[in-house]
Amino acid sequence: MPPQRPLFARCLAVVSSFLLFAPVCASHVLAQEAEDPNRICFMCHGDPENFSGREDGERLIVTPEDFENCVHCGVGMTCLTCHTDYTYPHPQEYEPVGCARCHGSVVSKFEESVHGYALARGNERAPTCVGCHGVHEIRKSDDPESATYHSRIAETCVECHSTGGLLTDEYVKLVSPEQQYAQSVHGQANGDGPSEAATCTDCHGVHDLKGHNDPNSRINRLNVSSTCGECHEAVAFEYDRSIHGRALAAGVGDSPTCTDCHGEHLILHPDDPDAGTHDSHLAADLCGDCHNDPTIIAKYNLQQDVVHSYTDSYHGWATRRDHGHAATCVSCHTAHLVLPKADPESSISEANVVATCAQCHEGATAAFARSYDHVAASSATNAGRRIVTTIYVSLIIFVIGGMALHNAIIVNYYLVEKRRADRRERGVVRFDRKQIFQHAGLALSFIVLVLTGFALRNPDVWWVRYSGIALLSEPARGTIHRVAGIVMILTSIYHMWYVTAVRRGRAEIRAMAPSFQDIKDFGANIAFHTWRRRDRAGFPRYDYTQKAEYWAVVWGTVVMVITGFVLWFPTWATGWAPAWIVSISETVHYYEALLATLAIIVWHFFFVMFHPDVYPMSFIWLTGKMPEHEVQTVHGRWYEEEVADMLDGLDSGEITAGKQSPSAGPAPGEEA
Repeated sequence: MPPQRPLFARCLAVVSSFLLFAPVCASHVLAQEAEDPNRICFMCHGDPENFSGREDGERLIVTPEDFENCVHCGVGMTCLTCHTDYTYPHPQEYEPVGCARCHGSVVSKFEESVHGYALARGNERAPTCVGCHGVHEIRKSDDPESATYHSRIAETCVECHSTGGLLTDEYVKLVSPEQQYAQSVHGQANGDGPSEAATCTDCHGVHDLKGHNDPNSRINRLNVSSTCGECHEAVAFEYDRSIHGRALAAGVGDSPTCTDCHGEHLILHPDDPDAGTHDSHLAADLCGDCHNDPTIIAKYNLQQDVVHSYTDSYHGWATRRDHGHAATCVSCHTAHLVLPKADPESSISEANVVATCAQCHEGATAAFARSYDHVAASSATNAGRRIVTTIYVSLIIFVIGGMALHNAIIVNYYLVEKRRADRRERGVVRFDRKQIFQHAGLALSFIVLVLTGFALRNPDVWWVRYSGIALLSEPARGTIHRVAGIVMILTSIYHMWYVTAVRRGRAEIRAMAPSFQDIKDFGANIAFHTWRRRDRAGFPRYDYTQKAEYWAVVWGTVVMVITGFVLWFPTWATGWAPAWIVSISETVHYYEALLATLAIIVWHFFFVMFHPDVYPMSFIWLTGKMPEHEVQTVHGRWYEEEVADMLDGLDSGEITAGKQSPSAGPAPGEEA
């Protein structure tokens, strides 16, 4: 075992070694620091494992690759350039990095913007520099990978301004332009790759975004044309010289600017049928918004009836038929350089109007140009046209009214003669008095319900305006509708008693029962009316058309009563049923009513009025009796099985008087 050196000697050796090698180690470390100043930072922040489990771990991870792609690295900046006075270990609380030390002018603009205003108010959703540019991976704006690259600007803005809407501190949602911009000509162009088409910052600004009410905002009404003019220079020049541009510059706030006609974010090509500037929308929807507005017309003393005089002309008719070459508003007035007729530069001035017409009408003359303008085409300004219109309207009322009266006399003749023929012929009881009463109650209540119900849903249709229903107040209309509903319910209750407690009613409901024979009868009936069968189908007491209609009425009445009560007493209904029952009942009530009305018009009226066997009308609903020949022709099986034997034993007087055998049912009013 070698001898131990004294403690003093060992310490002296260690100190000597440190003094000998420390300068070498220090110089090596300093050399590495000079070569990579961020190395020490990356030793911790470059390893994701060091921050696993921390809520803010992702924020603290900075890899050398991220920093190398950063624009700051490219200009020689290091971590400590931004993170000054950082010591290790880092303090728990420290001031966030401020960009203003280098980008003072930009930060000043940001602080005056709507984003800066929101941030100053403590809105946690307000964007900051890193929200748009990134943290350590900040790239130049001309780098396709940059969040601020031209074609990716919309994608960056959408992170806040998404379809869900950006909620402010006042719980107000801001514009959500994502889908509209994506569908626009600008968004489509940018979506295909690198493009010079306008994106968010081109219109709203980069750091100095301001609200549209701010006079300095790029999207303020007074500044919109100059903003659009940065790309559309020639168009903006024309607009600024137009009557619209001059009026807006003079403080006439009602005057349109670019976005009023083209839209703000959903800017579509004029050839797109959905575009407001498409030919089919120009007159009535776009230009008509102002030039058909009575308030604006009166306020600025504009020429009246210009929209109607166009839509009621050949040009307007052809445009509605999607005629690709028919003249529209912009064809005569131009799209952007719209000037009054008194302006010598106007396309419709006396010096230029002939050339304007000649664009479509070769060889146009001054007389031709005068023959087809808004003054000549409008009855309000053209006395001759107004006189001719008055004469012809009066003539139409007199002539067509006379024709209608003439034909009504003829129809009345055939109605009376058919009624007389029915009375001369032996009749079979089809309805007794109770059934006639039920039919009358159902028909009356149904008609009133239809008129008052559809008048609520469609108050602007012509029959509502001219029927007098439009003059009813809503409480009055609603009361009439509900009273009619009660009448229908009472009639239905009476019918239920009739088919269960009265012998004839029980027989009627049995006759109405569907059977497999109805399917055969349907095939036979269609075969006869398509010349594939020689003999007519012989129906029983009630054929398949009448059974289908009866059970449809039963079903429809039940549905309408249930949904009607839900709509009448919604608070009661939502007390025992889900909340959606009200909206669903409203939808069902409307469409069931529409279905029933169309069925009555198309199906019921055909068989009781327009069918050749009963034309001009069946009188069963009034008399309760069906003529013998109709029973024999249409309901042959019923005639052979029940009616024929009964009629053989009775003379015509007895039948007409209603003295029938039980097989034919009691006479009108006779109970079992």
